Amino acid sequence: DLLKGLSNHNHGWVFNSPVDPVELGLPDYFEVIKNPMDLGTVKKRLENGLYRSINEVEVDINLTFDNAMLYNPEGSVVWSMAKELKDKF
Repeated sequence: DLLKGLSNHNHGWVFNSPVDPVELGLPDYFEVIKNPMDLGTVKKRLENGLYRSINEVEVDINLTFDNAMLYNPEGSVVWSMAKELKDKF
């Protein structure tokens, strides 16, 4: 399925769990990113039947990559990974 393909992609590991601002040294993360999302959370929500439509799933997957592209400078490694996966999605 599509979510599994994104998660298993070469860059997918970056987006498979919530960002830990303390561990990653990103003290302003939650000031910049108001609605954090990651592919692991999307998967759990799917498994628990928390989405009412495929559109809600798509919104959260896009949010995952949009957040990464908002927080990280254009052209950075993470920004580029997010852009590549968003384009594949």
